[in-house]
Amino acid sequence: MSETPNQTGVARIEGGVDAIVVGSAPDGLAAAAYLARAGLKTVVLEASAEIGAPFRSEAMHADDGSLDGEHLFHALDPQMIDDLDLYSCGLAYVARRMGTHYYFADGKSLSLSGDLRAAASGAEPEGDAFAVFITDMFEAAALLRPLLIGAPGANKGFSAALKAAPPRVAERIHRWMSQSADQTVAEYFSDGAMRTAMTAEAAFRNGVPPHEPMSFSQLLTRWAGETSGLQGAVGLAKGGAGILVDALRRAAQKMNVEFRTLSPVAKILIEKDCAAGVELATGNQLRAPIVISALDAQTSFMKLIGPASLDRAFQQTITMRKPAIAPAHLIFDLTRPSGDEAPFESPTSRLFFAPDPQQLRKAFVAAARGDVPEHRIVEAVFIDAFDEDTHSETERLSVIAHPMPNDGALDDKARDALRQTVIAAIEHFDPDIAERIKSTRFATAFDLAAPTGAPASAFSAAEGVYRQIARAAYATSAGSISGLYFCGAEAQIGYGANGAAGRNAAQAALRKTVRAGAAA
Repeated sequence: MSETPNQTGVARIEGGVDAIVVGSAPDGLAAAAYLARAGLKTVVLEASAEIGAPFRSEAMHADDGSLDGEHLFHALDPQMIDDLDLYSCGLAYVARRMGTHYYFADGKSLSLSGDLRAAASGAEPEGDAFAVFITDMFEAAALLRPLLIGAPGANKGFSAALKAAPPRVAERIHRWMSQSADQTVAEYFSDGAMRTAMTAEAAFRNGVPPHEPMSFSQLLTRWAGETSGLQGAVGLAKGGAGILVDALRRAAQKMNVEFRTLSPVAKILIEKDCAAGVELATGNQLRAPIVISALDAQTSFMKLIGPASLDRAFQQTITMRKPAIAPAHLIFDLTRPSGDEAPFESPTSRLFFAPDPQQLRKAFVAAARGDVPEHRIVEAVFIDAFDEDTHSETERLSVIAHPMPNDGALDDKARDALRQTVIAAIEHFDPDIAERIKSTRFATAFDLAAPTGAPASAFSAAEGVYRQIARAAYATSAGSISGLYFCGAEAQIGYGANGAAGRNAAQAALRKTVRAGAAA
């Protein structure tokens, strides 16, 4: 259903709705499903023609529309999956615990299994050091789950967790949250493959360069998550990240959530410091006592509400400058190699090109000043390698490259430079890739933001964790406006699809509703 244009010039006011969710990103869909499950009549408003946009970017769609650039899940909220029964709604993996095969600029490589604890026993040449590293990391990361789930007041939960932790673990977390990735990794590994691999893992999709303070904390928060019940695991979704959107949409539909596409919101209505509904671009109004925004914070608060309803400290925090770098998402359609053998090792692994620390330092400096770096981290998956029934003459390689500038559109020259540097990295594990490329599609942060009206910063790389904590605490407070809740990207700590921010926003709304009902 789409919003009907107002032909009379007189605003149509619609009531009879308990809750409105603005935006249909995964967290918005999760919030809507939770609200409807509790018996609230819930409407999801999406500005585009497609549910889940821009999470499944049009720039990344394959010809069959089934694949996008977010190919891996690192930390889907297990409580959300269970509560909404997402596996029965179509959420599926083709690989639940993928191993990683690292490639380096000197031509060497390193393999780790998907179970990092088990991988430590066989890791060479620094297996003993890696075992200590993983044990320390996982112990600390498990205490950071309050950060990962991004609940309102997560910073308080973090402080409480540290007070309850053994002193040695609490001290380690405090130190790691402030240290650089270079410094922390060097405490465990000498100059070599493992040190290069772990430094690159910490830098991947991180907005803080690995040589700067607070750059290591991003790896801590990522490994606080789990896939299929295994901490630190990586899972390949069947059909890309769009499968999560589809599963959440089905779950919401089971709960009788109403979806309205082509219904852009022009204003969130605030009356007497309370949310009262939304005004659509048509001028029509949809009234409800609960409004949850799944859009970015700047759009949600500064554009749809306006500074007049927000205190200065709130405004300053949610508009803090984000990193000027972001990942780029690429899809390569390739001609299949002749014969049955793949021309590379581990075709069903997560393939990861890790530049050395000096190359990484230069890459972050170049990206921050708006240039396409000569070197960058490349995470790649040969999607069709997991499908034994695929008989196509082509195969698809899904890639995320980091870091990249995100402060504007790239011209043709810069786009070609990006493509060539990514190909050069991939040639470390697939030497013949340049000869096999049939087509390339990719999207930068600017590409993803453009059709939504959001700033490119909404798709930035993850900030330092302390800044994320501060911004999330403010954003989820929703400016202390009663009935207004927020589950956009700034409500989440870390990167990638999670869903917990939507669950937290809905549960906060439901708690308030229950209290109000009891008081009445």
